[in-house]
Amino acid sequence: MKRHFLSKRETKEFKSLLDGFGIVVESKTLEIEENDHSTVYDGTVPILVKYQDKWLPTLKIMRSKDFPRVIIDQGAYNGIKNGANLYSAGIKNIVGNLKKGSTCIIENLEGREIGSASVDSEEVDIQSRKKGAYLKVYELYR
Repeated sequence: MKRHFLSKRETKEFKSLLDGFGIVVESKTLEIEENDHSTVYDGTVPILVKYQDKWLPTLKIMRSKDFPRVIIDQGAYNGIKNGANLYSAGIKNIVGNLKKGSTCIIENLEGREIGSASVDSEEVDIQSRKKGAYLKVYELYR
Protein backbone atom coordinates (compact mmCIF):
# COMPACT_ATOMS: atom_id res chain seq x y z
CA MET A 1 0.00 0.00 0.00
CA LYS A 2 2.93 2.28 -0.66
CA ARG A 3 2.49 5.31 -2.87
CA HIS A 4 5.30 6.74 -4.96
CA PHE A 5 5.73 9.34 -7.65
CA LEU A 6 5.84 8.25 -11.27
CA SER A 7 8.82 9.13 -13.45
CA LYS A 8 8.44 11.88 -16.06
CA ARG A 9 8.20 9.23 -18.78
CA GLU A 10 5.51 7.26 -16.88
CA THR A 11 3.60 10.47 -16.13
CA LYS A 12 3.67 11.34 -19.83
CA GLU A 13 2.36 7.85 -20.73
CA PHE A 14 -0.50 8.10 -18.22
CA LYS A 15 -1.40 11.59 -19.41
CA SER A 16 -1.56 10.24 -22.96
CA LEU A 17 -3.87 7.48 -21.76
CA LEU A 18 -6.05 10.04 -19.99
CA ASP A 19 -6.21 12.11 -23.20
CA GLY A 20 -7.78 9.05 -24.86
CA PHE A 21 -10.61 9.26 -22.30
CA GLY A 22 -10.94 13.02 -22.79
CA ILE A 23 -9.45 13.79 -19.39
CA VAL A 24 -6.78 16.44 -18.88
CA VAL A 25 -4.81 16.81 -15.65
CA GLU A 26 -2.67 19.87 -15.02
CA SER A 27 -0.38 18.29 -12.45
CA LYS A 28 3.22 17.75 -13.53
CA THR A 29 3.60 14.69 -11.32
CA LEU A 30 1.33 11.73 -10.70
CA GLU A 31 1.53 9.13 -7.94
CA ILE A 32 0.77 5.42 -8.01
CA GLU A 33 -0.35 3.14 -5.22
CA GLU A 34 0.24 -0.53 -5.87
CA ASN A 35 -1.30 -3.29 -3.76
CA ASP A 36 -4.19 -5.70 -4.50
CA HIS A 37 -5.22 -3.18 -7.12
CA SER A 38 -3.27 -0.28 -8.55
CA THR A 39 -4.47 3.31 -8.51
CA VAL A 40 -2.96 6.45 -10.06
CA TYR A 41 -3.48 9.73 -8.20
CA ASP A 42 -3.33 13.38 -9.16
CA GLY A 43 -2.57 14.76 -5.70
CA THR A 44 -5.31 13.27 -3.51
CA VAL A 45 -7.71 12.52 -6.37
CA PRO A 46 -7.74 8.94 -7.71
CA ILE A 47 -7.86 9.22 -11.50
CA LEU A 48 -7.11 5.74 -12.86
CA VAL A 49 -7.61 2.24 -11.54
CA LYS A 50 -6.15 -0.93 -12.99
CA TYR A 51 -8.79 -3.54 -13.77
CA GLN A 52 -7.91 -6.82 -15.50
CA ASP A 53 -4.60 -5.41 -16.81
CA LYS A 54 -6.34 -2.33 -18.23
CA TRP A 55 -6.23 1.23 -16.88
CA LEU A 56 -9.68 2.81 -16.56
CA PRO A 57 -10.84 6.21 -15.23
CA THR A 58 -12.27 6.34 -11.70
CA LEU A 59 -15.76 7.52 -10.86
CA LYS A 60 -14.22 10.50 -9.09
CA ILE A 61 -12.60 11.80 -12.30
CA MET A 62 -15.52 10.81 -14.55
CA ARG A 63 -17.86 12.95 -12.43
CA SER A 64 -16.01 16.05 -13.60
CA LYS A 65 -16.43 15.15 -17.27
CA ASP A 66 -19.33 14.36 -19.57
CA PHE A 67 -19.20 10.56 -19.43
CA PRO A 68 -22.20 8.41 -20.42
CA ARG A 69 -24.47 7.31 -17.59
CA VAL A 70 -26.34 4.05 -17.13
CA ILE A 71 -29.34 4.10 -14.78
CA ILE A 72 -30.06 0.74 -13.16
CA ASP A 73 -32.82 -0.74 -11.00
CA GLN A 74 -32.45 -2.13 -7.48
CA GLY A 75 -32.27 -5.74 -8.69
CA ALA A 76 -29.28 -4.93 -10.89
CA TYR A 77 -27.61 -3.10 -8.00
CA ASN A 78 -28.08 -6.13 -5.75
CA GLY A 79 -26.48 -8.30 -8.43
CA ILE A 80 -23.43 -6.13 -9.04
CA LYS A 81 -22.86 -5.79 -5.27
CA ASN A 82 -22.32 -9.56 -5.32
CA GLY A 83 -19.85 -9.40 -8.22
CA ALA A 84 -22.15 -9.94 -11.21
CA ASN A 85 -21.81 -8.19 -14.55
CA LEU A 86 -24.45 -5.64 -15.45
CA TYR A 87 -27.17 -7.21 -17.60
CA SER A 88 -29.41 -5.28 -19.98
CA ALA A 89 -32.55 -6.35 -18.08
CA GLY A 90 -31.51 -4.19 -15.09
CA ILE A 91 -30.71 -1.12 -17.18
CA LYS A 92 -33.56 1.38 -17.20
CA ASN A 93 -31.95 4.19 -19.19
CA ILE A 94 -28.71 5.12 -20.95
CA VAL A 95 -27.71 8.77 -21.15
CA GLY A 96 -24.99 9.41 -23.71
CA ASN A 97 -23.31 7.20 -26.27
CA LEU A 98 -21.83 3.83 -25.33
CA LYS A 99 -19.60 1.76 -27.58
CA LYS A 100 -17.11 -1.08 -27.12
CA GLY A 101 -14.20 -0.04 -24.94
CA SER A 102 -15.91 3.01 -23.45
CA THR A 103 -16.55 3.58 -19.77
CA CYS A 104 -19.63 4.92 -18.03
CA ILE A 105 -21.01 6.04 -14.69
CA ILE A 106 -23.58 3.78 -13.02
CA GLU A 107 -26.48 5.48 -11.23
CA ASN A 108 -29.41 4.09 -9.28
CA LEU A 109 -32.99 5.20 -9.95
CA GLU A 110 -32.65 7.98 -7.34
CA GLY A 111 -29.74 9.51 -9.30
CA ARG A 112 -26.98 8.44 -6.88
CA GLU A 113 -23.70 7.62 -8.60
CA ILE A 114 -22.77 4.16 -7.39
CA GLY A 115 -19.91 3.03 -9.61
CA SER A 116 -18.31 2.76 -12.99
CA ALA A 117 -18.27 0.12 -15.69
CA SER A 118 -16.64 -0.66 -19.01
CA VAL A 119 -18.50 -1.79 -22.11
CA ASP A 120 -17.76 -5.42 -22.86
CA SER A 121 -20.11 -5.95 -25.78
CA GLU A 122 -19.02 -6.66 -29.35
CA GLU A 123 -22.21 -5.09 -30.67
CA VAL A 124 -22.04 -1.65 -32.21
CA ASP A 125 -25.49 -0.43 -31.11
CA ILE A 126 -25.49 -1.19 -27.41
CA GLN A 127 -28.61 0.86 -26.69
CA SER A 128 -30.75 -1.55 -28.75
CA ARG A 129 -29.43 -4.70 -27.04
CA LYS A 130 -32.26 -6.50 -25.30
CA LYS A 131 -30.54 -9.35 -23.44
CA GLY A 132 -27.23 -10.48 -21.99
CA ALA A 133 -24.44 -8.88 -20.01
CA TYR A 134 -22.39 -6.19 -21.59
CA LEU A 135 -21.07 -3.97 -18.82
CA LYS A 136 -18.28 -5.06 -16.48
CA VAL A 137 -18.38 -3.18 -13.21
CA TYR A 138 -14.87 -2.26 -12.10
CA GLU A 139 -15.61 0.24 -9.34
CA LEU A 140 -18.54 0.14 -6.92
CA TYR A 141 -19.55 2.30 -3.98
CA ARG A 142 -21.93 0.60 -1.58
